[in-house]
Amino acid sequence: MASWNQKEKEEIEYRIKLIKDFLKLWERYDQLFRQAYLDKNAAAAEEEEFFKIKAQLARRHQYLMEYLEKEYDRAEPVTSYLSDTVTLHGMIGIHFDFYKKLRLQWHSTFLRLNEALGFLMTHMELEMPLES
Repeated sequence: MASWNQKEKEEIEYRIKLIKDFLKLWERYDQLFRQAYLDKNAAAAEEEEFFKIKAQLARRHQYLMEYLEKEYDRAEPVTSYLSDTVTLHGMIGIHFDFYKKLRLQWHSTFLRLNEALGFLMTHMELEMPLES
């Protein structure tokens, strides 16, 4: 087993930050989506924010999948989910079954990211380096 050092600690901290930053965007995107669906309304400012977050999520998730290794090995691209949630106005009148499918996809990614976060935080707590 490799020894614990500052470089290893910084690498794990960086990976934790990547996931936490992504999760903030992921949760905000979901909040906007759910609000539009449930309220049957979306303001222009919310639509603009939704679109900007969507672009960031696509780029950042691809980076996460490429950068993270064992801690996020069951990751699935979010591109299909993002493609299915084109605009907030488009989400307002969707069928409940489609809404439910989208919610399950969102939660699946959320859970996998939290699994990765738990994996990394455990390594940090135990001062255990990641395997190369």
